[in-house]
Amino acid sequence: MAAVSINEVWDDTLRFFARERALLLPLGLATFGLAALIGGLVIPAPETPGAQPEAGPWMLALVPLMLLVLTGYLAVSRMVLRSHVSVSEALGDAVRLLPRAIGLVAAVVLVFVALSLIAGLIAGLIAVAGGLGAQGMLALGMAIIMPPVILVSIRLALLWPVLADREQPMRETFIEAVSLTRGNALKIAALLAVYFMLYVLIAAVLEAAVGSLLILLARSIGAPNLGATLISVLIAAFNAIYMSFWTVLLAQFYARLIAASGRG
Repeated sequence: MAAVSINEVWDDTLRFFARERALLLPLGLATFGLAALIGGLVIPAPETPGAQPEAGPWMLALVPLMLLVLTGYLAVSRMVLRSHVSVSEALGDAVRLLPRAIGLVAAVVLVFVALSLIAGLIAGLIAVAGGLGAQGMLALGMAIIMPPVILVSIRLALLWPVLADREQPMRETFIEAVSLTRGNALKIAALLAVYFMLYVLIAAVLEAAVGSLLILLARSIGAPNLGATLISVLIAAFNAIYMSFWTVLLAQFYARLIAASGRG
C-alpha cells in the first residue's frame, strides 16, 4: 500500500470543510449533535465520579443515539466521496446503508467482547497464580486487552468511508478496511490519538469555562436547572462540528489511499 501524506489529507480536509460548511454543519447538527444532546439529557450522571451510570430505562435511548451517529458517519463520508451529492441524497444513501452498518457494529462489538473474555480469563489465571487482589487483576486485565483493542480500532478506522463508498457486503467491507490500513497503521494511530486527546481537552475547557458561565446565567434568571440543559446543548453543538470535521478527515484519508493504490 502506497504511503499517504498526512499534510495533504489535512489540507484536503480544510478545503472541503471550508467550502461545504454550510451543508456539513446542519447535517452534523441533525446527526452527531442530536445524538450528543440525547445522551446529555438522558444518560444519568454516575453517583461516584468516574463510575458508570446504573443500568435503567434510559439505555433505550442508546438505540436512536447509535443510529444517528452511524447516519452522520455515512452521510458525511458520502458527501466527501461523491462529488455534487446533495444533503438529502447523502442522508438517503446513509439510511439505505444503515442495516449493513448496524451489522458491522454488532460484529465489532462481538470482537471486543471476545477480547474482553480472553483478557479476563488470562488475568484471572495470572492473578490466582500470583496472589493478586481484585484491583490488581483488573489492572492486569486492562493491560492485556488494550493492545489488541487499539490494533483492531486502527485497522477498522476506515470502516465507514469504505461502506459509504463501496456499498459492499459486510465481509468485503471488513476486508477492504483492513487492507487499506496496511502500511499506514502508525499514521492512523497518530490521528486517532490526536482525535481523542483534542476531544477530551476541548470538551473539558468548554464545560469548565463556558459551562460555568451558562450555569451562572441560568441562576441569574431564576432557573438553576436550566444550566445543565444549556451545557448539554453546548456540548451537542461542539460534537456536531468536531465529529463532522473528523469524519471528513477520515474520508479524505480513505480517498487518498484509494487514489494511491490505483483502486479508484
